[in-house]
Parts: sequence; C-alpha cells; structure tokens
Amino acid sequence: MANRIDEKLSALKSAGATALVPFITVGFPDVETSEELAKAVLDAGGDMLELGVPFSDPVADGPTIQMTSFRALEQGANVRTSINVVRNLRSAGVTSPLIFMGYLNPFLHYGIERFARDASEAGLDGIIIPDLPPEEAEPYLTALERHGIYLIP
Repeated sequence: MANRIDEKLSALKSAGATALVPFITVGFPDVETSEELAKAVLDAGGDMLELGVPFSDPVADGPTIQMTSFRALEQGANVRTSINVVRNLRSAGVTSPLIFMGYLNPFLHYGIERFARDASEAGLDGIIIPDLPPEEAEPYLTALERHGIYLIP
C-alpha cells in the first residue's frame, strides 16, 4: 500500500503544483476545536496537515506554537489524544496525509513500537521529530517503517 504522502506529492508534481501543509497543535484551543480546524484547513485547500503533538519544552518552535502546546497540555492533550484525533479525522472521511510534529520524549514514554502500531492503525502517514539525532534514528525508523509511517527529517 502506498503512503498517502507519496500519492499526494506525486499528484501535485504531475499538476506542476507545490504542497500547502498547514500546522495546528492538537488540543488547542481544545481537542474538539482542533479537530474542526483540521477539517477546515484541509477543506480550504491544505494538501496535507501537520499536527503538533503537545510537549512541555518545545525548543524548536517559536512563541506562538509554544503557547498553544502549553495550553493543550494544561487541558490534558498528549500522544494518545493526538492519535485519537487522527482516528477521528479518518472516521470523518479525511483522506489527506496527516503528519505529526513532536518531540522525542513523549514518544519514548509512550513506547516507539506501540506508538508506531497505534498511530498506523489510526491512519497517521508521517512524523517529524526535530530532536531525534540522526545517528540515533535507526530503531525509530525501523519501527515506523514496519507500520508504514514515514520518519521525515
């Protein structure tokens, strides 16, 4: 089965177009609204969607994303919540590629093999982990690939 990211990028390339990939933080301002925002930005022309997984120390992000992450955490959003949002979006008929952007520690805590399995079953297509050193990526890459999820550098 081809990954939805490949299918979308191939279609865009054939059309001579570039990808519009909006970002929202899961759980901001609340989970239900973030799900509605996800559908709205895709309906408005987003080709893929990057879903920020809330983290307490998002050092690679600017102040706006840091604030949304902190607020989402205050409401209890986490990796499991993020996976459930993907599942809900797929159940609502969303077919666009969905990509997580999140920091390594929450995925380690969840368990990388368990995460890869649960996220794949929910319908996740890719993940960006900005604080994963390339020289330490192999076990994560292996687990994610086994479940059809791209690790995006």
